[in-house]
Amino acid sequence: MAELILEAKDAGDWIYRGEGAANLILSYTGSSPRFDGKVLRVQKVKKNGISCEELSSDLSVHECLLWKEDCDLLSAPTREIAEHLYVQHVMRPLLGSDHVDAGIRALVSRDFLEALAKNILSQRPSWRVDDADVNTQCDYALLISDHSVFPQALHDGELSISVEIKPKCGFLPCSRYISEEHTIKRSMTRFKLHQSLKLLRKKIPQLSQYDPLDMFSGSKERILKSIKDLFSTPQNNFRVFLNGSLVFGSLGGGKYITNVHNDKAFEDELKSVIEADNGTRTTCFLELVSEAVFRSGLLNRLLEVQKLDVFDIEGAIHAYYDVVSQPCVICKKLGEDKLSGRYSSLHSLPLDGSLKIVKEYLIAATAKDLSVMISFRTREKGDPKSPYSVIFHESTGQSFDYKVSFIDLDMKPLEKMIYYYELDQKILRCYTKLMETVKPPENSARVEEKTSYQEKSFVEDEEHGRRELIGSSLHYTEMNEDDYLLIFQLMPIRVLLFAQLNVELKMGTDTRQSWKLLHHMNRRHHIMTVLREKTLQVELRSCDTLKGLGNPTRFMQNLHASDMVSTHFATAKPGTAEREYICSTIELC
Repeated sequence: MAELILEAKDAGDWIYRGEGAANLILSYTGSSPRFDGKVLRVQKVKKNGISCEELSSDLSVHECLLWKEDCDLLSAPTREIAEHLYVQHVMRPLLGSDHVDAGIRALVSRDFLEALAKNILSQRPSWRVDDADVNTQCDYALLISDHSVFPQALHDGELSISVEIKPKCGFLPCSRYISEEHTIKRSMTRFKLHQSLKLLRKKIPQLSQYDPLDMFSGSKERILKSIKDLFSTPQNNFRVFLNGSLVFGSLGGGKYITNVHNDKAFEDELKSVIEADNGTRTTCFLELVSEAVFRSGLLNRLLEVQKLDVFDIEGAIHAYYDVVSQPCVICKKLGEDKLSGRYSSLHSLPLDGSLKIVKEYLIAATAKDLSVMISFRTREKGDPKSPYSVIFHESTGQSFDYKVSFIDLDMKPLEKMIYYYELDQKILRCYTKLMETVKPPENSARVEEKTSYQEKSFVEDEEHGRRELIGSSLHYTEMNEDDYLLIFQLMPIRVLLFAQLNVELKMGTDTRQSWKLLHHMNRRHHIMTVLREKTLQVELRSCDTLKGLGNPTRFMQNLHASDMVSTHFATAKPGTAEREYICSTIELC
């Protein structure tokens, strides 16, 4: 195939599709068959002139060491070409050639890139525009198959619907190099932990209910739950396309993501694909996606690649400093007294051993950050010719062809190891700080009056692989409103139906703040809050500052209806199903 060249006159044929941190994605609207069914991936550059990956134009000396076993990648004249070869030679064999499209390099002129940047400026999210531009210094862009549609589908008038999912890391690390202060990493997924930092920095308006362990579980029920959770809080992890056009999800991820359609509008969009009654099409579609994830089995293969990260970043960072021949900054900060041989074994490895650790960590990082695209089209009854796998959806009586592809297989730069370590520390500091706001009662007399505080006992839930708090009560005091909101969203354990859970609304004399907190709790349906009747009455009794905040009785009835708050329990046994509350009507004084 002759080398593809894009010039200024071609810029008008490409429209904005979306973008990530480092690249823009454009869809083709022209008439040339060479670009039919393709998307163009163009590199971005920060406003300060630094590449979005802060990279040089070619591989560094130490990166050449890292990839020395791949001669083609090593001899690549530019980083752009090296990244293309990385997908082709490294990720494709690991994830399967049928599910990875390395793409084709297209030569792009500076005039083309400048015209393109101007054309799509108004289509990009404003905060993305403020952050980065099209990198007009690039010589190449990547032409990739549009995995949101089937080949020739648009020309044949066929409808196709696809979902793009970022599954994230699907396992809990068990590296012995994880410090004692960070053992939470062994019981809570990185995705969940990172959500706390994003919420604190106001990068997301609420926490996602999604748990990657459900997605990678191999259980039909848990996979379906994970798909529903992603749909409920998609952030930049769940998008739906109809004939290549975005109908649900975000354009570019990031700050306060809002869906392009609400639930009703999305239900209407599904009319042309899902043959079901109003109000049921969304459920049918999510079931279809879940079944495709389960049947494809590709997440098992993806998980194997993710698990190349054996040492966790807390171990791999030490190998990194040996690779780049620099004194280990981490060991220097820890001091000799804290090392006690834990990391000395890593620094004693031969260079090839250190290179292997870092190389596999970066490959795993690609696998943790990629997206999965699943596309569907209806199959006519009795059509045996389709080369694609088929799913029969019992509720609708329809058969669907489906295909699954891995996309966004970016090569991670060696220098990013420092970023990964620092981000890991920030996430854990945020979580630790949050947990430090949870204080046990100061004396037993006070505990007896308000609530009983027992030792925490944990039981392993083998089915879900989670740790849950059994037979305990927790006591939170002297926290401000933001602390409370974060606590109840980020608890690493589920508190199961115990009357002994007592939340003291210690916010001074302004009961309005207490009431406002309850209002927030009611709105966040992914938390479970149990308040004892006496405590609530004490807090609300002598204050008349509730005017304008709604009817208290009606408010509490709403809390009961949503199963968010219980004011009284008859019995509560460990293992009782969540939200099986026995509630009495509250009496507000």
